[in-house]
Amino acid sequence: NSIPTHTCEEKAELRSFSDPTNQEEGALAEDRHHSHLEVAEPLCPSRHHEGSEDLQAALQEPRLRLLLAGRTGAGKSSTGNSILGRKHFDSRLRATSVTRSCAVASGRWAEWDVDVLDTPDLFSSEVARTDPDCKERGRCYLLAAPGPHALLLVTQLGRFTAQDQQAWRGVKALFGDGVSAHTIVVFTRKEDLAEGSLQDYVRDSENQALRQLVAECGGRVCAFNNRATGPEQEAQVTELLRLVEDLVRDRGGAPYTNDVYRLAQALGGVSPEERLRKVAERVAQKQQGCCLQRFLCEKPKAQRTWWALALAVLAIVILIALFFFKGP
Repeated sequence: NSIPTHTCEEKAELRSFSDPTNQEEGALAEDRHHSHLEVAEPLCPSRHHEGSEDLQAALQEPRLRLLLAGRTGAGKSSTGNSILGRKHFDSRLRATSVTRSCAVASGRWAEWDVDVLDTPDLFSSEVARTDPDCKERGRCYLLAAPGPHALLLVTQLGRFTAQDQQAWRGVKALFGDGVSAHTIVVFTRKEDLAEGSLQDYVRDSENQALRQLVAECGGRVCAFNNRATGPEQEAQVTELLRLVEDLVRDRGGAPYTNDVYRLAQALGGVSPEERLRKVAERVAQKQQGCCLQRFLCEKPKAQRTWWALALAVLAIVILIALFFFKGP
Protein backbone atom coordinates (compact mmCIF):
# COMPACT_ATOMS: atom_id res chain seq x y z
CA ASN A 1 0.00 0.00 0.00
CA SER A 2 1.33 3.45 -0.90
CA ILE A 3 0.65 6.82 0.57
CA PRO A 4 -1.56 8.98 -1.65
CA THR A 5 0.19 12.09 -2.93
CA HIS A 6 -1.18 15.52 -3.77
CA THR A 7 -2.10 16.25 -7.37
CA CYS A 8 0.24 18.38 -9.51
CA GLU A 9 -2.16 21.30 -9.15
CA GLU A 10 -2.17 20.97 -5.35
CA LYS A 11 1.63 20.80 -5.32
CA ALA A 12 1.90 24.00 -7.33
CA GLU A 13 -0.61 25.71 -5.08
CA LEU A 14 1.18 24.68 -1.90
CA ARG A 15 4.48 25.89 -3.35
CA SER A 16 3.01 29.27 -4.21
CA PHE A 17 1.76 29.66 -0.64
CA SER A 18 5.37 29.53 0.60
CA ASP A 19 7.07 32.66 1.88
CA PRO A 20 8.19 34.50 -1.30
CA THR A 21 11.50 35.26 0.35
CA ASN A 22 12.10 31.52 0.70
CA GLN A 23 10.64 30.20 -2.55
CA GLU A 24 13.66 28.10 -3.48
CA GLU A 25 13.93 26.56 -0.02
CA GLY A 26 10.16 25.99 0.10
CA ALA A 27 10.15 24.27 -3.27
CA LEU A 28 13.00 21.98 -2.26
CA ALA A 29 11.31 21.13 1.02
CA GLU A 30 8.08 20.36 -0.77
CA ASP A 31 9.82 18.15 -3.33
CA ARG A 32 11.36 16.19 -0.45
CA HIS A 33 7.94 16.01 1.20
CA HIS A 34 6.19 14.47 -1.79
CA SER A 35 8.96 12.06 -2.75
CA HIS A 36 8.85 10.81 0.84
CA LEU A 37 5.11 10.29 0.69
CA GLU A 38 5.40 8.16 -2.41
CA VAL A 39 7.51 5.53 -0.64
CA ALA A 40 6.21 5.79 2.92
CA GLU A 41 4.23 3.04 4.64
CA PRO A 42 0.54 3.43 5.58
CA LEU A 43 -0.54 4.69 8.97
CA CYS A 44 -1.80 1.22 9.86
CA PRO A 45 -2.41 -2.01 7.96
CA SER A 46 -5.69 -1.89 6.10
CA ARG A 47 -8.56 -3.33 8.07
CA HIS A 48 -12.34 -3.11 7.98
CA HIS A 49 -14.01 -1.12 10.73
CA GLU A 50 -17.73 -1.71 11.21
CA GLY A 51 -19.69 1.32 10.07
CA SER A 52 -16.84 2.81 8.03
CA GLU A 53 -18.50 2.15 4.67
CA ASP A 54 -21.71 3.91 5.75
CA LEU A 55 -19.69 6.85 7.06
CA GLN A 56 -17.66 7.06 3.85
CA ALA A 57 -20.90 7.21 1.88
CA ALA A 58 -22.07 10.10 4.10
CA LEU A 59 -18.80 12.01 3.79
CA GLN A 60 -18.85 14.94 1.40
CA GLU A 61 -15.38 13.82 0.18
CA PRO A 62 -13.15 10.72 0.51
CA ARG A 63 -10.51 12.18 2.90
CA LEU A 64 -10.21 12.94 6.59
CA ARG A 65 -8.35 16.12 7.51
CA LEU A 66 -6.80 16.50 10.97
CA LEU A 67 -5.45 19.86 12.16
CA LEU A 68 -2.92 19.90 15.01
CA ALA A 69 -3.11 22.87 17.39
CA GLY A 70 -1.78 23.80 20.82
CA ARG A 71 0.98 25.72 22.55
CA THR A 72 4.62 25.62 21.55
CA GLY A 73 6.35 22.61 23.11
CA ALA A 74 3.19 20.58 23.71
CA GLY A 75 4.24 17.97 21.14
CA LYS A 76 2.18 18.77 18.04
CA SER A 77 4.83 17.70 15.53
CA SER A 78 5.70 14.53 17.46
CA THR A 79 2.01 13.64 17.63
CA GLY A 80 1.69 14.21 13.89
CA ASN A 81 4.60 11.84 13.33
CA SER A 82 2.98 9.25 15.59
CA ILE A 83 -0.26 9.46 13.63
CA LEU A 84 1.59 9.08 10.33
CA GLY A 85 3.71 6.23 11.69
CA ARG A 86 6.91 7.84 10.44
CA LYS A 87 9.07 10.89 11.13
CA HIS A 88 7.96 13.61 8.77
CA PHE A 89 7.50 16.80 10.81
CA ASP A 90 10.58 18.32 12.44
CA SER A 91 10.36 17.60 16.17
CA ARG A 92 13.06 18.55 18.69
CA LEU A 93 13.10 19.48 22.36
CA ARG A 94 13.56 23.26 22.31
CA ALA A 95 12.27 26.23 24.31
CA THR A 96 11.10 27.97 21.12
CA SER A 97 8.95 26.67 18.30
CA VAL A 98 10.74 24.35 15.85
CA THR A 99 7.88 24.49 13.32
CA ARG A 100 8.08 27.73 11.34
CA SER A 101 5.26 27.26 8.85
CA CYS A 102 2.23 25.07 8.28
CA ALA A 103 2.97 21.67 6.74
CA VAL A 104 0.71 18.85 5.59
CA ALA A 105 1.44 15.15 5.09
CA SER A 106 -0.80 12.27 4.06
CA GLY A 107 -1.26 8.66 5.09
CA ARG A 108 -3.77 5.84 5.04
CA TRP A 109 -5.62 4.16 7.89
CA ALA A 110 -8.09 1.31 7.31
CA GLU A 111 -10.34 2.58 4.48
CA TRP A 112 -9.37 6.22 4.99
CA ASP A 113 -6.96 8.62 3.34
CA VAL A 114 -5.83 10.97 6.12
CA ASP A 115 -4.25 14.43 5.83
CA VAL A 116 -2.38 15.69 8.91
CA LEU A 117 -1.72 19.45 9.15
CA ASP A 118 1.01 20.61 11.55
CA THR A 119 1.00 24.25 12.65
CA PRO A 120 3.58 26.72 14.00
CA ASP A 121 2.94 29.20 16.83
CA LEU A 122 -0.37 30.60 15.56
CA PHE A 123 -2.23 30.52 18.86
CA SER A 124 -0.14 32.39 21.44
CA SER A 125 -0.33 36.06 22.39
CA GLU A 126 2.79 36.57 20.21
CA VAL A 127 1.03 35.76 16.93
CA ALA A 128 0.31 39.41 16.13
CA ARG A 129 4.09 40.00 16.13
CA THR A 130 5.17 36.77 14.41
CA ASP A 131 2.40 36.83 11.76
CA PRO A 132 1.47 40.53 11.43
CA ASP A 133 -0.11 40.22 7.97
CA CYS A 134 -2.02 36.99 8.82
CA LYS A 135 -0.40 35.24 5.85
CA GLU A 136 0.55 32.10 7.80
CA ARG A 137 -2.87 31.92 9.38
CA GLY A 138 -4.29 32.27 5.87
CA ARG A 139 -2.10 29.36 4.71
CA CYS A 140 -3.40 27.33 7.65
CA TYR A 141 -6.93 27.87 6.39
CA LEU A 142 -6.09 27.08 2.77
CA LEU A 143 -4.16 23.89 3.56
CA ALA A 144 -7.15 22.53 5.50
CA ALA A 145 -9.87 23.80 3.11
CA PRO A 146 -12.76 23.13 2.87
CA GLY A 147 -12.29 22.51 6.61
CA PRO A 148 -10.84 19.99 9.07
CA HIS A 149 -12.90 17.01 10.15
CA ALA A 150 -11.20 17.19 13.55
CA LEU A 151 -9.00 19.67 15.35
CA LEU A 152 -6.54 17.90 17.64
CA LEU A 153 -5.69 20.17 20.58
CA VAL A 154 -2.39 18.84 21.88
CA THR A 155 -1.37 19.32 25.52
CA GLN A 156 1.03 17.56 27.84
CA LEU A 157 -0.22 15.21 30.52
CA GLY A 158 0.19 16.84 33.94
CA ARG A 159 1.12 20.25 32.49
CA PHE A 160 -2.00 22.12 31.41
CA THR A 161 -0.64 25.63 31.91
CA ALA A 162 -1.66 29.24 31.34
CA GLN A 163 0.04 28.95 27.93
CA ASP A 164 -2.27 26.03 27.06
CA GLN A 165 -5.27 28.12 28.07
CA GLN A 166 -4.01 30.99 25.89
CA ALA A 167 -3.53 28.56 22.99
CA TRP A 168 -7.13 27.37 23.31
CA ARG A 169 -8.34 30.98 23.32
CA GLY A 170 -6.16 31.54 20.24
CA VAL A 171 -7.70 28.53 18.49
CA LYS A 172 -11.21 29.87 19.06
CA ALA A 173 -10.16 33.38 18.03
CA LEU A 174 -8.80 32.01 14.75
CA PHE A 175 -11.48 29.44 13.90
CA GLY A 176 -14.50 30.54 15.95
CA ASP A 177 -16.10 29.15 19.10
CA GLY A 178 -17.92 26.48 17.09
CA VAL A 179 -14.64 24.62 16.53
CA SER A 180 -14.97 23.07 20.00
CA ALA A 181 -17.65 20.75 18.58
CA HIS A 182 -14.97 19.31 16.26
CA THR A 183 -12.11 19.21 18.79
CA ILE A 184 -10.41 16.22 20.42
CA VAL A 185 -8.01 16.89 23.30
CA VAL A 186 -4.85 14.83 22.78
CA PHE A 187 -2.53 14.35 25.77
CA THR A 188 1.12 13.59 25.10
CA ARG A 189 3.31 11.59 27.53
CA LYS A 190 0.75 8.81 27.85
CA GLU A 191 3.52 6.73 29.47
CA ASP A 192 3.17 8.89 32.61
CA LEU A 193 -0.29 7.42 33.18
CA ALA A 194 1.33 4.07 34.00
CA GLU A 195 -1.64 1.77 34.65
CA GLY A 196 -4.07 4.64 35.23
CA SER A 197 -7.03 5.65 33.09
CA LEU A 198 -7.07 8.90 31.12
CA GLN A 199 -10.72 9.42 32.00
CA ASP A 200 -9.91 9.03 35.70
CA TYR A 201 -7.00 11.45 35.33
CA VAL A 202 -9.24 14.14 33.83
CA ARG A 203 -12.08 13.50 36.29
CA ASP A 204 -9.80 13.65 39.35
CA SER A 205 -7.68 16.57 38.13
CA GLU A 206 -7.58 19.60 40.41
CA ASN A 207 -7.03 21.78 37.33
CA GLN A 208 -10.45 23.30 36.81
CA ALA A 209 -9.44 24.91 33.51
CA LEU A 210 -8.51 21.49 32.14
CA ARG A 211 -11.81 19.95 33.20
CA GLN A 212 -13.68 22.87 31.63
CA LEU A 213 -11.77 22.43 28.38
CA VAL A 214 -12.56 18.72 28.16
CA ALA A 215 -16.22 19.40 28.92
CA GLU A 216 -16.31 22.14 26.26
CA CYS A 217 -14.95 19.61 23.74
CA GLY A 218 -17.64 17.06 24.55
CA GLY A 219 -15.39 14.83 26.65
CA ARG A 220 -13.39 13.70 23.61
CA VAL A 221 -9.90 12.81 24.87
CA CYS A 222 -7.05 10.59 23.75
CA ALA A 223 -3.49 9.98 24.99
CA PHE A 224 -0.31 9.38 22.99
CA ASN A 225 3.10 8.00 23.84
CA ASN A 226 5.09 9.56 21.00
CA ARG A 227 7.96 7.14 21.61
CA ALA A 228 5.77 4.08 21.11
CA THR A 229 6.43 1.73 18.21
CA GLY A 230 4.85 -1.38 16.72
CA PRO A 231 1.51 -2.60 18.14
CA GLU A 232 1.43 0.08 20.87
CA GLN A 233 1.81 2.89 18.35
CA GLU A 234 -0.74 1.27 16.05
CA ALA A 235 -3.26 0.85 18.88
CA GLN A 236 -3.16 4.49 19.94
CA VAL A 237 -3.58 5.70 16.35
CA THR A 238 -6.55 3.37 15.97
CA GLU A 239 -8.10 4.74 19.17
CA LEU A 240 -7.70 8.32 17.98
CA LEU A 241 -9.01 7.76 14.47
CA ARG A 242 -12.03 5.86 15.73
CA LEU A 243 -12.76 8.91 17.88
CA VAL A 244 -12.48 10.98 14.69
CA GLU A 245 -14.83 8.57 12.90
CA ASP A 246 -17.41 8.90 15.68
CA LEU A 247 -17.11 12.69 15.64
CA VAL A 248 -17.51 12.86 11.86
CA ARG A 249 -20.48 10.50 12.01
CA ASP A 250 -22.13 12.71 14.64
CA ARG A 251 -21.64 15.70 12.31
CA GLY A 252 -23.25 13.93 9.36
CA GLY A 253 -19.96 13.56 7.49
CA ALA A 254 -19.38 17.30 7.17
CA PRO A 255 -16.07 18.97 8.13
CA TYR A 256 -15.90 22.03 10.33
CA THR A 257 -16.51 25.21 8.36
CA ASN A 258 -16.92 28.95 8.88
CA ASP A 259 -16.98 32.13 6.79
CA VAL A 260 -13.24 31.98 6.04
CA TYR A 261 -13.38 28.37 4.80
CA ARG A 262 -16.41 29.25 2.68
CA LEU A 263 -14.49 32.20 1.21
CA ALA A 264 -11.52 29.92 0.44
CA GLN A 265 -13.86 27.58 -1.45
CA ALA A 266 -15.51 30.43 -3.34
CA LEU A 267 -12.09 31.66 -4.48
CA GLY A 268 -11.14 28.32 -6.00
CA GLY A 269 -10.90 29.80 -9.50
CA VAL A 270 -8.49 32.65 -8.73
CA SER A 271 -4.69 32.53 -8.61
CA PRO A 272 -3.09 31.05 -5.45
CA GLU A 273 -1.48 34.40 -4.59
CA GLU A 274 -4.77 36.28 -4.83
CA ARG A 275 -6.59 33.56 -2.94
CA LEU A 276 -4.08 33.75 -0.10
CA ARG A 277 -4.25 37.55 -0.03
CA LYS A 278 -8.05 37.62 0.23
CA VAL A 279 -8.17 34.86 2.85
CA ALA A 280 -5.48 36.60 4.92
CA GLU A 281 -7.49 39.83 4.77
CA ARG A 282 -10.60 38.04 6.01
CA VAL A 283 -8.63 36.40 8.83
CA ALA A 284 -7.26 39.83 9.85
CA GLN A 285 -10.79 41.24 10.00
CA LYS A 286 -11.91 38.26 12.07
CA GLN A 287 -9.00 38.65 14.48
CA GLN A 288 -9.67 42.36 14.98
CA GLY A 289 -13.28 41.61 15.88
CA CYS A 290 -12.16 38.94 18.35
CA CYS A 291 -9.65 41.33 19.96
CA LEU A 292 -12.36 43.93 20.56
CA GLN A 293 -14.76 41.32 21.92
CA ARG A 294 -12.08 39.91 24.23
CA PHE A 295 -11.18 43.43 25.40
CA LEU A 296 -14.79 44.12 26.33
CA CYS A 297 -15.32 40.72 27.98
CA GLU A 298 -12.29 41.15 30.22
CA LYS A 299 -13.72 44.37 31.69
CA PRO A 300 -16.08 44.42 34.72
CA LYS A 301 -19.75 44.57 33.77
CA ALA A 302 -20.07 48.31 34.53
CA GLN A 303 -17.05 49.10 32.36
CA ARG A 304 -18.34 46.87 29.55
CA THR A 305 -21.61 48.81 29.54
CA TRP A 306 -19.73 52.12 29.47
CA TRP A 307 -17.47 51.03 26.61
CA ALA A 308 -20.39 49.65 24.59
CA LEU A 309 -22.27 52.93 25.03
CA ALA A 310 -19.16 54.96 24.10
CA LEU A 311 -18.64 52.93 20.93
CA ALA A 312 -22.30 53.33 19.97
CA VAL A 313 -22.13 57.11 20.47
CA LEU A 314 -18.90 57.28 18.45
CA ALA A 315 -20.51 55.37 15.60
CA ILE A 316 -23.48 57.75 15.58
CA VAL A 317 -21.19 60.80 15.57
CA ILE A 318 -19.23 59.40 12.60
CA LEU A 319 -22.44 58.72 10.65
CA ILE A 320 -23.75 62.24 11.33
CA ALA A 321 -20.41 63.74 10.29
CA LEU A 322 -20.42 61.76 7.06
CA PHE A 323 -23.99 62.83 6.33
CA PHE A 324 -23.49 66.59 6.90
CA PHE A 325 -19.95 67.03 5.68
CA LYS A 326 -19.81 64.79 2.63
CA GLY A 327 -18.72 66.53 -0.50
CA PRO A 328 -21.01 67.44 -3.39
